[in-house]
Amino acid sequence: MIFVRHILIQVIGYDHLSFHCFDLISDRYREVPHRLDNPNASVYYEIINVGTDERVLSAIGEYSEKYINLGFDVIGLRDMYSAQYKKRSNQVDHNVNNYFRTITANYIQRLKNPEKIHFFFAIMELEAWFLGLSNVLERIDSSLTSENIRGQLNIDLANIDPEQSIFHPAVVFAQILRIANINYDKHGREIESYVSRITLDDVTHLANENRCNSFALLLSNIQAGYAEASNHLH
Repeated sequence: MIFVRHILIQVIGYDHLSFHCFDLISDRYREVPHRLDNPNASVYYEIINVGTDERVLSAIGEYSEKYINLGFDVIGLRDMYSAQYKKRSNQVDHNVNNYFRTITANYIQRLKNPEKIHFFFAIMELEAWFLGLSNVLERIDSSLTSENIRGQLNIDLANIDPEQSIFHPAVVFAQILRIANINYDKHGREIESYVSRITLDDVTHLANENRCNSFALLLSNIQAGYAEASNHLH
């Protein structure tokens, strides 16, 4: 939720964007205190955290018809890394990736208005995109240069595609932050600290860099949706 909210702000901008954020836990909506109210916005999002990756697809099955009837498109985002994935492979495996993509696509095709539902996997985790944005790490701490990370962990962030070569990116991201004596446990405050340093230039560069392709796909969908919404206003 924190990452998506920040990316929307960077890509669309405060002047054209409005959103509310919710937790959906045990089928109950709870609005969380991150919202942007803009009566002149071109596009409005409801950003919904459903608690676990395994819940994303089933929540879409339960709630997509409601949102589509209200005029929304529905975008799903989850990590590819999971306990189910680990039963099939202990490394990044394109065949396993395609297996889960196919299961997901087949499920969505059985829903009403599947053309209004867009589903994305972060390969293997959202943190792979953080690693792809390696220059942002130096803004957290000056010790987190690509050269220092390579020297200490033998990980060359400047020359790898994290989603192709790192099976558990959250663990690697935490190892890198420990170089600067920073703990990372996927808590909101830690994610806020990192995400707040990401600029539009960073986002655009990663999307055009021919790596972290799953991020480029998500970004392209956001940009296309915003363009379509803007055209409807003219």
